Amino acid sequence: MILVAIDTSTRHAAVGVTNDAGVRVCRRWQSNQNHSRELMPAIVECFTELELEPNQTTHVAVAIGPGGFSSVRVGISTALGLITPRRLPVAGIATHDIEVEPFLSEINSGIPVYSLIPAGRNQISWTRHDSNAVNEKGIAAPEELADIVETNALLCGEACEIMKGVIEDSQLKTNNLPTRDPNWLIDIAQRMFDADEATPYERLRPIYARPPSISQPKQAK
Repeated sequence: MILVAIDTSTRHAAVGVTNDAGVRVCRRWQSNQNHSRELMPAIVECFTELELEPNQTTHVAVAIGPGGFSSVRVGISTALGLITPRRLPVAGIATHDIEVEPFLSEINSGIPVYSLIPAGRNQISWTRHDSNAVNEKGIAAPEELADIVETNALLCGEACEIMKGVIEDSQLKTNNLPTRDPNWLIDIAQRMFDADEATPYERLRPIYARPPSISQPKQAK
């Protein structure tokens, strides 16, 4: 499997490529709304380090959000460009699932874990993960989220920064950015492909942290 993994959900972007032997090469960087210009060069760098060419890709994984309106679309558009000509299998993976990947053992032991992603305007896109796989989600201000979170719950993800000083430090499991490791996206994708759970092309759609603002047309006078 030669897998390309793409995550442009937020300003903290990441890509990874694996070869048939399972060797991985990854890149992470902070993008200032330049995902469209930076993404393909980063992917090509990974292929070059593995002595491969992009046209040797056999599988693709992409983070589908929630995230920024333009950034999420860049990742999905690039993924579609890689998979469509040869109808390659693709794994569309929610960004919240990537954030929570390192904490699956805590979830399986009965501890609820909230993954947090910035939603703009000092608000947070959150998903609650528990062992029952019934994930609640929403968008909230830090103080509103603090009222929801159980005292035994853990918080992870990029927006943990926003929760500092609002919730107990012992509950915050991420203190450094970037939080998402492209290896986590690769791990999830490989499990999906091994289980024959590729994402249908028609379901490869972006999830936005906040719906795009579209102005209403003015009424004719």
